[in-house]
Amino acid sequence: MTSSPRPNIVLIFMDDMGYGDLGCTGSPLISTPHIDRLAAEGLQLTQMYSTSPTCTPSRASLLTGRYAQRVGLPRVIFPEDREGLSTWERTIADVLGEVGYRCGIYGKWHLGARPEHNPTRHGFDEYYGLPYSNDMDPLHLHVGADRIEGPVDQSSLTRRYTDEAMDFISRHADEPFFVYLPHTMPHIPLHVEESFRGTSRAGTYGDTIECLDHHVGRLVRHVEELGLSENTLFLLTSDNGPWFEGRTGGRRGRKIDTYEGGIRMPFIARWTGRIAPGTVSESVQSFLDIFPTLASLAGAPVPQDRPIDGADMTELLLGGTPTERGPLYFFSHWHLNAVRDGRWKLHVDRFPTKDLRELPQLFDVETDVEESYNLADLYPDVLEHMLGLVETFGGEIEAGRAEAEARALA
Repeated sequence: MTSSPRPNIVLIFMDDMGYGDLGCTGSPLISTPHIDRLAAEGLQLTQMYSTSPTCTPSRASLLTGRYAQRVGLPRVIFPEDREGLSTWERTIADVLGEVGYRCGIYGKWHLGARPEHNPTRHGFDEYYGLPYSNDMDPLHLHVGADRIEGPVDQSSLTRRYTDEAMDFISRHADEPFFVYLPHTMPHIPLHVEESFRGTSRAGTYGDTIECLDHHVGRLVRHVEELGLSENTLFLLTSDNGPWFEGRTGGRRGRKIDTYEGGIRMPFIARWTGRIAPGTVSESVQSFLDIFPTLASLAGAPVPQDRPIDGADMTELLLGGTPTERGPLYFFSHWHLNAVRDGRWKLHVDRFPTKDLRELPQLFDVETDVEESYNLADLYPDVLEHMLGLVETFGGEIEAGRAEAEARALA
């Protein structure tokens, strides 16, 4: 097999899986040996953040390297909505495709359901999956722009996504490829193959995670059997925190919250021979950083005509000294709920809840990851600095709101 100096990339993206739902992140009830193996053979980041605690904006940031508010997709999109990812935006697939990568998506899209929003209009050569979450109607399985199945047999989706991804890799083993595998599960309603029912000690939710783990193992073995292991970067994470079930690893809040349980995600990277095995880093990173990082690794130019909010973390992945990260901002819809800068995290809103008691809340999340103790009264200088960040960045986003909303409706 011909080796390429640029890595193949496989990005596995779970839906609503909690930080503590893997063996390697401390789950006492769910067995994930294949994902644990990826972690043991690569890098774990313990402070990787989603920009949002819900589906659509999380994915918009992941694929564009931009805050979802800049993209005009600050909330969850429903099937009847007109909004979607504008063709003006540049996705990871767009920039990788321009330098010769073949790009396929197998799973949940959730960045618009109209024809102009289809993944094949945004850099992907192939698309097999659902246009939005599995609790929305009407639910159809798509291949490209075509509906091929409805109602959908959701119990087989994890296997079928993996089968399609494996087939794509086989067909493009001699050229650089990007596989985006955004699984439908464990978003509710939970569906799992019959052979995995009762296999975990964590109910159907745990069975679903163990099924996902099994198919991650199949995919990794397939790449290894093709002789591509040393030239393939695997990335694995989840879009946001767990919803009704799942474990946050002791962190406050869940999906929909911008407390740590809703936005701090497990993150694993394995690149055999390039990423040192067994590495654990506490460097603060964001989904925003994945876009510029993959562009850098592929030798693809990053767009210069718009703000790119992510930072290249190649040095961190490959064992160098990570670049110091600037502030990270966490939104719910258009509401700037929280900001993290260094060890400090400030909450100024809890949208969508109307309960604003005890705000602002200032936490030292390096010593208080549960966000239990408000230090705002003890560190007035830090509070003033953080409030200044909120005012400045919140104003920048608000100033671009009308243009972003118009793009998403175009």
